[in-house]
Amino acid sequence: MIVVCRSPKGGSGATITSAALAMMLAAQHRGGGYIVDLAGELAPALGIPDPPDTKPVDVNASLKLLSFAPRELHTPVEHNWKEVANQLLAYDAPVVIDAGTTEINEHLSQIVDRTFLVVRPCYLALRKASNKMSHGYLRCEGLIVLEEAGRALTPTDISTVLKTPIVATIKVDSSISRAVDAGLLSSRIPALLNEGLSGLVDALSLPPQQKSVL
Repeated sequence: MIVVCRSPKGGSGATITSAALAMMLAAQHRGGGYIVDLAGELAPALGIPDPPDTKPVDVNASLKLLSFAPRELHTPVEHNWKEVANQLLAYDAPVVIDAGTTEINEHLSQIVDRTFLVVRPCYLALRKASNKMSHGYLRCEGLIVLEEAGRALTPTDISTVLKTPIVATIKVDSSISRAVDAGLLSSRIPALLNEGLSGLVDALSLPPQQKSVL
């Protein structure tokens, strides 16, 4: 199973959400799992060194990281994406791809089982997501909404505007940013992330014939 997490705007939370989702899926799978970095921020968010190349490196006992992100700003990424897609398909384990705001190569798009849009209840993010989706630049099967106190917009507002169902809602507070700042995300998932994603993880972990509608 290969899952992509995307975001319409930088700072929407796709990297942290991808990391937590991958850790939870890997922990439930006997063979562990993989997380793929296309945006370039996963290693520091997880509190581990940047991988020296594109080979898998350990995040923890059950999760491995592969980075295909640019090593430097404004440096084009040159990979054989067909080979990358075949490599990911060969893994008998869940794979989560953090695409951030980047466009996904067509070879990767062909192997993805689910694409989720990670979005905050922010007018600017919602406006950008709506524009991209209306022009066919952004497709997804479900929304992962990061719910923040004091926002005028609600998760229901976002789902209504984007005409897309919500598959998970994560209540955000400072415990999540503290875990990232302390470099602890790879070893301990904050409770709010765990609670918000547990239902989605259970649905994705079911055998194919038993998968529920997301």
